[in-house]
Amino acid sequence: MGKKATFVLDERVMAEAKEIVGKGFFKSMNVFVETAVKDKIEKIKKEQIRTAIRAAAQDPLFLADIKEIEEDFEYADFEVSEK
Repeated sequence: MGKKATFVLDERVMAEAKEIVGKGFFKSMNVFVETAVKDKIEKIKKEQIRTAIRAAAQDPLFLADIKEIEEDFEYADFEVSEK
């Protein structure tokens, strides 16, 4: 069950949203708004991950850890299991 919320939207935004729903792209305004909010949340999360990756790529300690792991598994990558 969803949680009710009240928002104030710009008139033009509301009109465009109603038009999109009216054309059948979404079952209802609720579905449209929930989808839009979920999409935005996902976009923000992905951007946070990208930012963290960029920061890690500049972190000498992180890069040293990666190099050490690569060296530890250098030969293991070429092992073949026999069946």
